Amino acid sequence: MIKKIFTLFCLLLLTGALAEPARAGLTTELQTLVSQGAILKNELSDIAVGQGNTCSQLGSLNSSFATYLTAVELITSQLSAPLSISLDDLAALDDLSSLTYFMSADSTRISWELRGIEDSAELFEYRAALSAMLTLSKDIGTMANRILEMADRILVMTDNIGAMADRILITQQLQNSNIALTQNSLGATQQNMVILSDSISSIAYNLSLGLIQDDTNALVDEMGITTLTSDNMASELDRLAALSSLLLANTVNLYTWMSTQSSHASHYINGDTLTALGDLSAINLTLAQSLELYADTINQLSPLTQTAVLAEATAGMLQLTADIGQMANRIMEMADKIIIMADNIGLMADNIVATQELQQTNIELTESSLLTAQNTTISVIKNMGL
Repeated sequence: MIKKIFTLFCLLLLTGALAEPARAGLTTELQTLVSQGAILKNELSDIAVGQGNTCSQLGSLNSSFATYLTAVELITSQLSAPLSISLDDLAALDDLSSLTYFMSADSTRISWELRGIEDSAELFEYRAALSAMLTLSKDIGTMANRILEMADRILVMTDNIGAMADRILITQQLQNSNIALTQNSLGATQQNMVILSDSISSIAYNLSLGLIQDDTNALVDEMGITTLTSDNMASELDRLAALSSLLLANTVNLYTWMSTQSSHASHYINGDTLTALGDLSAINLTLAQSLELYADTINQLSPLTQTAVLAEATAGMLQLTADIGQMANRIMEMADKIIIMADNIGLMADNIVATQELQQTNIELTESSLLTAQNTTISVIKNMGL
């Protein structure tokens, strides 16, 4: 009898020895998650868009969140009944729930800071942050769900629910409140990122069109200050032809890129996009009109110009008219592709119609001036026997 009592006593001691470390182990693991979560929360809180390095900071956090989620899932997978939950465990679950809400609130703050950037070029530099922010909001949402699932699983396996019932209810109420707040915050973050995506889509077009516009204006200025003589017409037209060829290459590259983008991705345009397209058509008209004046000048100077110089000059003229004509056509085609594939065509309908009417008028005048310049140049070639 004494032997049986001793054996039972040993089993009870062994059971207690095994159960206590398991509970203590869970407490330690939960507190470790709280500590690591607090670090993530602080790193997220430290991000301020205006201070720079936002993209790299978000990228680093994406990796840290992935590691953290793995740790949460590992602890959950290793849970086994029976568990005796403690006040420290419930406090840790409360902290984890609150941390996810705080992090979701910070993600919303950062998304608003990104939306608050007014400089287009600066905002375009933050385009990499868009993907990182979407990943971050997804990870925070997943974290909130996994922590809630872990808490539910712990409660299911707990053998002292009765003794802890009141405190468990407090934890559950806090978790339900935090998960709702977290979802609202993440929803606001994602909405801001969608709006930001629309803005960046427009900015991508506007910046690219702006660069072409600047280069085209530079060519207009060069042609405006260039005076052709019987001595310099060949060299000057050769120089201008080199500039126009480079501008044409950039225009074709932009056209190709936009064609690719519009074929497989949603994109948005705004008033600036349409204004740039309209302005480019007007600038190309100015170039064509300058060529028309050049052709008249060459025609007048042809009797006084050496044959070799005149031959080179007329070749340069034909190259310029071809380049500018192709640029005008690509700008028109680019506008058509952008407008047709834009997701917000309905909202921009009035502006689109006005832009198309302006472009149509300008392209007709451009083609007329280019045709006149070509005909005059060809007449010089014929009359001078070149």
